[in-house]
Amino acid sequence: MEDALNLMDGNDVAAAKAEAIHQSALEALERKDFEAAREGFEKALAAFAAIGDEIGMAMTSHNLGLTSQEAGDLAEARQWLEKSLAVSEREGLDGGMIVTCHQLGVVAQLAEEYPAAREWFERALELEEKNANAGGEAMTCHQLGIVAALSGDNADAKSWYERAIAVFERLGEEDNAARTRKLLDFITNFESQGSHEGHEGPCGKLQ
Repeated sequence: MEDALNLMDGNDVAAAKAEAIHQSALEALERKDFEAAREGFEKALAAFAAIGDEIGMAMTSHNLGLTSQEAGDLAEARQWLEKSLAVSEREGLDGGMIVTCHQLGVVAQLAEEYPAAREWFERALELEEKNANAGGEAMTCHQLGIVAALSGDNADAKSWYERAIAVFERLGEEDNAARTRKLLDFITNFESQGSHEGHEGPCGKLQ
């Protein structure tokens, strides 16, 4: 590594070191060592900022948001993700905006803020459609179905699940299609049995 760094100019060396710090933090996050991950990402963020690497700053702020989310601090996760989104918006980074809007939707969903979650997922979906990102579109439709179901709107949930399944199947992603179909089937089966609230019926008994 040192020999390779000696062949680079000063800016390239700084960029390589920032990338190495970021990679080490990613490995800590994978190990669920949240303190080490947070410390590493904060160092990487400072290193990227020092060389004016906006993409690196957006990426690292996003990963700080992921770290906070995994550690259970949703408020801090939202703050970091919003900082990442601001950089991506300023630089016109559609890819960064997509993944961060999607993650902000996940954070809002975890916080049971379903209207906000829907808004973030719909914004991600709009960007995915603009960029012909079919894989992202399918995943976001899947999440929109979950949010609709959690909000009690089964009709909307079914519509989103059906759209997700159609895209997954078109892409040949049968495992993801099957995962979404299970959620769709759950709603369909529930509706076919009807609501038995308020009277004796099989749904209130152990089977």
